[in-house]
Amino acid sequence: MKLSGLKSVRAWVPVLVIALLLAGYLVNLTGWRLHDDEGEYLYQVWRIATAGELPYRDFMTPQLPVFLFFGAGVMKLVTESLWTMRFYSVLLTFGSAVLLFLAARRHHGFTASLLALILFLVHEDVFKEMRIFRNEPLFVFFMALGLVLATWPKTEPQRRFLAASGVSYGLGALVKLFGLVSAGGIGLWLLWEAWRVKRPFPLLLRQVVAFVLPLLLVLLLVAGGFYWLSPQFFQQVLGHHLMQGSQETFREVLNRQLGVFVLYGRLFPVLLTAALASAIIGFRQGDVRRRWAWQLPTAVVLLLLSREFEPRHFMYLLPAIILLAAWFLADLVNGRYHRWGRVVGLAALLLILIPSLLKDISQASLVETSTEALVTLIQEHTEPQDHILVDDIGLAFYAQRPTTYSGAALSHGAINSGQITGETLIDEMVETDTRLVTVEVSLLTGFHLMFLRDYPRFHRFLENNFSFVGQFDRDYQLLDVWARDGDKPLVAEDTYTIEYPDGTRFGESMTLLGYSFEETELTPGEPLHFTLYWTSSAPAAHNWTVFTHLIHDATDELVGQHDKIPYSEVYPPSRWWPGQVVDDKFTIEIPADAPDGSYHLSVGMYDLSTGERLALYDASGAEIPDGILQLEAPLQVGDHRISRHGERKRPLPNN
Repeated sequence: MKLSGLKSVRAWVPVLVIALLLAGYLVNLTGWRLHDDEGEYLYQVWRIATAGELPYRDFMTPQLPVFLFFGAGVMKLVTESLWTMRFYSVLLTFGSAVLLFLAARRHHGFTASLLALILFLVHEDVFKEMRIFRNEPLFVFFMALGLVLATWPKTEPQRRFLAASGVSYGLGALVKLFGLVSAGGIGLWLLWEAWRVKRPFPLLLRQVVAFVLPLLLVLLLVAGGFYWLSPQFFQQVLGHHLMQGSQETFREVLNRQLGVFVLYGRLFPVLLTAALASAIIGFRQGDVRRRWAWQLPTAVVLLLLSREFEPRHFMYLLPAIILLAAWFLADLVNGRYHRWGRVVGLAALLLILIPSLLKDISQASLVETSTEALVTLIQEHTEPQDHILVDDIGLAFYAQRPTTYSGAALSHGAINSGQITGETLIDEMVETDTRLVTVEVSLLTGFHLMFLRDYPRFHRFLENNFSFVGQFDRDYQLLDVWARDGDKPLVAEDTYTIEYPDGTRFGESMTLLGYSFEETELTPGEPLHFTLYWTSSAPAAHNWTVFTHLIHDATDELVGQHDKIPYSEVYPPSRWWPGQVVDDKFTIEIPADAPDGSYHLSVGMYDLSTGERLALYDASGAEIPDGILQLEAPLQVGDHRISRHGERKRPLPNN
């Protein structure tokens, strides 16, 4: 084949690869809608685009303005559909891939550029996180653009490219703050390069200023503008990140973060090995890979952050990792490292691509159909102007209903850190006259409202002001739905009744405030319903299990019992926030053949794993024997004339 013909074929290969992978990205694009963060982002850009609301002022959000307003612009210019927003994300993803293709083509060659394109688009994190409307597609695009621009010159760093790169990194940092970490990698490269070639300090200073000044100007103009419009801007954005994990010690944070590093290494061992090998060879040979390699040590910053992070948070490194790995694998496949290098290169490619492709296919095949039914239920119980509070904020977007100020930003991080509390939500619900609430109660997936520090208070508010509609499955989610009946005003006051005060101390921090019964005179075969009221001065060290025993007074026989971790494991003692009143409901089924007579309840706590009972102390501080508290309230089953000692009571005279 002639050289011109070969060039023509090569020109079409990337186009065909892009077309094929784009078709794969669009398969079943909207089949799965249970993406928690995506739902939050869809709702927020919908409110900006259609209601003219301003983030931080009109609704709470930790998201940064460039991401929100780019998305709102697309939604306003095109449509409000889920498909449109996801297609926008896909276009950004392919834009990042093309940038990496161009960088690899410029600095190495055709094979490396084609591999960079494929490795990036097939990567399982890219396919999973960047086919949906999240901030990752726009963020990675700006990271890739900044890296490619800064390192575009083949020889010396050039200030015009550094300036353009600084603008890109500034915009990226206004999508995700991790953009500043990646920008630090460019700074490390400039400093190292200046030291290596003994560059004069004035020249280094001009290069650094050319990069940093545009970055800072973008940050100051945009962030300053939003702070002027909404003074809550910095508190909401920075508070979201800084409050997470702030109660943990540095050692606890370090161990947790190291675990994520280890997990990431286990997920992508071949790709990371290829990237590290390429970086080392690049330093030894003095080629352009040294510029990309300086991104890798910036990951150390993640070890110092107290907030929780996941493998997807390493995506800011992905452009550099892909470029480095593609270069090394291209050299192997092209035979630079002898015949066996081709075999190793092809094997490495298969080990990288096949597992990712299988996961991509699995991800693209996910389908759920339960959202529509739940959306219909919400719309039947509310009017378009009615406010709702939903555990998965995406339901508010799909149902086209507004939520409360903090309800727009429900997340595990914001709730677990105390940035959002039940008391805050209650005040907002009263203010907006909220008509419907959903709470995800699955122990496996319920990480929002159930994790409120004052969840019992929030739950009592629902019981006192809403009717329980029912429990509904939304694929793996399990949702309790509460709706208002009529126009009765919401009452924020916390109301509960303790019929029998107590005061017994359980362990070092927990106290039984008292208890109440629905009925104290029962018939065999009926259930005994009662509530224990607890409080705590600090979270307990263990998730103690509460035991409740129904004892027949005359025989001391155990007739029934109910053991459980409080709030059906939703609110265990290890999460009891100081001062909260925990109302924990119990039910004991009384056997149909239970003897008539007087009964009492015995209560205690034990460690489910060891069976060890928790020590109990009375009001004077004396320890109660055997870790069992006998409640004083008398209970009668069957013939209510039987006394606590098994003797028949004399009937009262009928006057």
